[in-house]
Amino acid sequence: MDNNVVSFEENYIFRNNRSITSNNDIALTEFVANAWDAGAHNVDITIPFEEHEKIIVEDDGTGMTDEEFRNRWMTLNYDRQKRQGKEVTFPTDVESSKRIAYGRNGIGRHGMLCFSDSYTVETWKDGKCNIYDIVVSQGDSPFKILKHTTTDKLGHGTRISTFVLRHLPDADAMTNILSARFLYDPKFVVKINGKCIDLSQHKGIVFSKEFETPTKANLSMIVIDAEKTAAKSQQHGIAFWISGRLVGQPSWTYGKTTFLDGRFKAAKRYTIIIKSDDLIDDVLPDWSGFVDSSNMENVYHCIKTEVDEFIKSVMRNHISEVRLDVIRDARDELETLNVTGQRNISAFIEKMTDDNPVISPDYLHSAVEAMISIEKAKKGELLLSQLGQMTPDQLDKLTDILSTWNVDDIATVIGEIDKRIVIIEAIQRMYNDKTTEELHTLHPLILNSRWLFGAQFDSPMFVSNSALTTVVKSLFKDDDYDLDAIDNPKRRPDIICLKQYSLKAVCTDRIDTTAGEIMKPDQILIIEVKRGGFEITDSEVNQVEYYVRQIRKSAVLHSSATIDAYVVGAKLGDIDAEKNTSSGRIHAVTYGQLVDTASGKLFRLRDRLKEHYDSLGQESIVEQALKESNQLKMKI
Repeated sequence: MDNNVVSFEENYIFRNNRSITSNNDIALTEFVANAWDAGAHNVDITIPFEEHEKIIVEDDGTGMTDEEFRNRWMTLNYDRQKRQGKEVTFPTDVESSKRIAYGRNGIGRHGMLCFSDSYTVETWKDGKCNIYDIVVSQGDSPFKILKHTTTDKLGHGTRISTFVLRHLPDADAMTNILSARFLYDPKFVVKINGKCIDLSQHKGIVFSKEFETPTKANLSMIVIDAEKTAAKSQQHGIAFWISGRLVGQPSWTYGKTTFLDGRFKAAKRYTIIIKSDDLIDDVLPDWSGFVDSSNMENVYHCIKTEVDEFIKSVMRNHISEVRLDVIRDARDELETLNVTGQRNISAFIEKMTDDNPVISPDYLHSAVEAMISIEKAKKGELLLSQLGQMTPDQLDKLTDILSTWNVDDIATVIGEIDKRIVIIEAIQRMYNDKTTEELHTLHPLILNSRWLFGAQFDSPMFVSNSALTTVVKSLFKDDDYDLDAIDNPKRRPDIICLKQYSLKAVCTDRIDTTAGEIMKPDQILIIEVKRGGFEITDSEVNQVEYYVRQIRKSAVLHSSATIDAYVVGAKLGDIDAEKNTSSGRIHAVTYGQLVDTASGKLFRLRDRLKEHYDSLGQESIVEQALKESNQLKMKI
């Protein structure tokens, strides 16, 4: 065997064309499509009643010469549109209007392999008839010509036949199936065992309309009512007839669009046919559906608008049943509401179904459940008002958030972020305002917002420590305190209010194994906030350094304790803002630096939510900031 030669398995055709070689309805559909492409006006199908008898498909199309047969039929995956174009060529003795070919990749010719592993093709043209016996093969070709003979014959056409060894079709069933798959022009006639399939007129047509999509595709919509037709079977949904042929199977859902809930009575009653010659390029090669594209989504949207209008006109009589079903399902919850609440829910159901008669029962049920919860909530009316002001895009975003977040968690996160942004906003507004009562507003905000100074201090483990507070207070004399600034200084033992500044010291506690397993201050944070427009100079830095040194010397600290001291003022003098000593680290910062740094840590949300926070007045935002915890409340 030459390894450089391509070789085919014996079952290659069957494995690669499974749908047409295993489904008799698809096989016969492809033969009718081939006849259409051949310019035929008459197709005669003979279906036997028993196996081992002949099935025959004959048409009066153009037929093929021997050269054409070998180039087209015997070429694997023959590209019909590339070789012959999209338009059908008719026999020279026939006048006909423009017809668009179905054929794409030549798989229709394999239809007879659904019934047997071999078949015969007779095709005549220009007075010559070529007869080919075709058989499934292997090796260098998956199928081959077993025998070729010629004879004289007038006219034109093609006859394909084989003995049925498997997948015997039912003649009556094929009549119904083919009638559901093709709409023919008046000159195109298909017969099965002599019985004509005529769909040019349909007794069940109750509505028709022509319209155009934004992309200029012309569509014709025909609605068939199953209750007005004597058809033995009826497929319901949207049936796309492109250039006279059904694409896929009728369905109420295409792409991302659901035209109608299949559980509705109307969905089980109507078939809507959409006819067009302008969507041929969007059809999949095997005609099983459409390609996924923005163009088809636009087409679906246009069709849905028209379908909704029609369904609304016929669904009015079914609305009462839908309403009652939803009320029965929600009966237990409805009984917990007062009369006013029940009437509100009733009005809501009526409004929803009047505006959208095709609303999904599940969707309506979910909406009613939500309305019942809103009726029970204290702020339900406000929530409804807020939802009513949202755009569809905002509602979609809210839905996405609620699908991944618990409401309580959302409230916690947003509350914490909002609290911090409000504090930043309050500091920014107040620190340059000379009329600000700093002791009661600005200083408590900063002293109680450890997170302003670094993530390492943003922990509930940082608390006041009585031993540390005693050491800190020992650093000051009685006349250093501003006793007039607060009615009862004992109300704020954690904040030391002095005449020129306020100070607070907090720490974490940790067991010191070198001191008999005693809990001692470990990480110490000292914050000193200067008053009014104060400039921080070397004198202030040295003063803080003195505090740190004295605290370090005390016997109350953990043996490995760290000390960070921040001095905050309006501006910095000619000093080093960072100073490391053997006792601890000294940091000099301005109010503006705190605001900028904190804003960056919050991803500049303040700037992105500018409109919201700008709408808060000076007093309002201060009040909000001071409400961050009960510890911030100071008696003025």
